Amino acid sequence: MSELNQLRKDLKALSTVARAKGSAKYFKTGKGEYGEGDIFLGVTVPDTRKIAKKYRSLFPEDLYELARSKFHEERLCALLILVGQYSKAKTDQERIELFEFWLMLLRENYLNNWDLIDTSAPYLGEILSRHLGYNAEFIHGLAKSENLWERRASIMLTFALIRVKKFGPTKAIARDLLKDKHDLIHKAVGWMLREMGNRDKPELTRFLNQYKNQMPRTMLRYAIEKFDEEERQQYLRR
Repeated sequence: MSELNQLRKDLKALSTVARAKGSAKYFKTGKGEYGEGDIFLGVTVPDTRKIAKKYRSLFPEDLYELARSKFHEERLCALLILVGQYSKAKTDQERIELFEFWLMLLRENYLNNWDLIDTSAPYLGEILSRHLGYNAEFIHGLAKSENLWERRASIMLTFALIRVKKFGPTKAIARDLLKDKHDLIHKAVGWMLREMGNRDKPELTRFLNQYKNQMPRTMLRYAIEKFDEEERQQYLRR
């Protein structure tokens, strides 16, 4: 049995029908919902992570096949393996190839739910700090995409930069997304602004004071979640 087939067998062995039904509901797979048509095996994230660790050296061609699976957990497992391989990469060329592979999956719409974006973008976004050609125009392009998941990826990629206290890209993409209509974008932007504030509250406060009246309420609530109650109420009253 090939390594890929064994991986799939191992995932299937950890699945349950009840969990698959619950996941399908949680990730909004009904008609007209953002995850419409997605199919779940019914495997927990911790179990999926264990399988990804076991098969962390999966060959590129098998990883590509896994990442294009109809099953959500198989795509998630592929992304976890990809993130692991990126973290172990020894050269910029390896990192570029892995990031370009991820970007291809994004543009082919295999990263088609928020957990797939959030599991991968904050880690692979590390490449943005290496100045390897992924400039402001590149990330602004994702933010302006008609594809929901590309827009979410644009802000989530900046998490890696927040970790090293480079806040400019997060603020720039947040401004791009202020008028976005989707709740999943409001939550992601608010989350990244909150992470920025966790490292530099005055930086967040300056941003909020300038843009609070333009921010969707959900975005604002997420951004100020760590503020004390009095501060929160001041911003919510706007």
